[in-house]
Amino acid sequence: MPVPTAGIDPEIVADAAALLAFANLEERMTVPVLVNGAGPYRFILDTGSERTVISREVANALALEAGPRVTIAAMTGSHPASTVRIQNLEIDALPRAQAIEAPALMAAHLGADGLIGIDTLDGSAVLIDFEKDEMHVQRSRRMGRLRAGERIGQDEIVVRGRPLSGRLIVTDAFYDGRRIAVVLDTGTSVSVGNSSFRALVDRRATPAGRVQMLSVTGRMLDAEYRVVPRVEVGGATFQRLGIAFADVPPFQRLGLDDRPALFLGMDALRLFRRVRIDVPNREVRFLMPREVFLAPSMAMR
Repeated sequence: MPVPTAGIDPEIVADAAALLAFANLEERMTVPVLVNGAGPYRFILDTGSERTVISREVANALALEAGPRVTIAAMTGSHPASTVRIQNLEIDALPRAQAIEAPALMAAHLGADGLIGIDTLDGSAVLIDFEKDEMHVQRSRRMGRLRAGERIGQDEIVVRGRPLSGRLIVTDAFYDGRRIAVVLDTGTSVSVGNSSFRALVDRRATPAGRVQMLSVTGRMLDAEYRVVPRVEVGGATFQRLGIAFADVPPFQRLGLDDRPALFLGMDALRLFRRVRIDVPNREVRFLMPREVFLAPSMAMR
């Protein structure tokens, strides 16, 4: 990786399939979860998912009581799904006493035994340690109010956001001087932009073919893949960021379908050493790679 004077300058591979390989079961970072005291099972922390989801295989093994059918909003559209009733969860050693009705989907499509969504992440922070290849859920705590883009020590910056339907939306984000909305989504392996964002980058983004992404419901999403020259998210600058463009339903559910918006996925987040997403405190903290230098001008934006 080259040493830029500001931000991150990842080398985006021409073959988008290499990025999609991050979705393989062996590479997904998970946390240990006890379901009604049984387990532990491997669940993915998904800050982009409205609901916690369990695999059908685990639900059947535990003989969980059937719940009502619901409609879930996935990247490939809204789909009906059966649910099961879970009385309590212990996520990464943190108990969650409230009962939930969790959609039950196939483990092969989830890439794990389940997903922890924002319905059970309330009041918690998500820590992703890419050096250790670990994810954790932590109790949210006040860590000192900092301004957007302000450095913490030599290599950590904080980006401010606002909560929206349980997610953290970064509005201090720009492409070519135009403000965009960025949703931090730890459940998608590839960053996804809407058509409004695509219109902004149309002439400058480099076409890189098409990609297919597997939804948690088992359906495939076909999307145009482009390499965008520069995206600024708070104090962090992504150069040559690969983005799949598709008007997926989550944009509409968040009211972001008529403005440039981006779900920033794990392909982008893994460029950092560590990322901490704290919705209650409305901030995300990025620990920069050791070889990346943060210019003084990035300290405040």
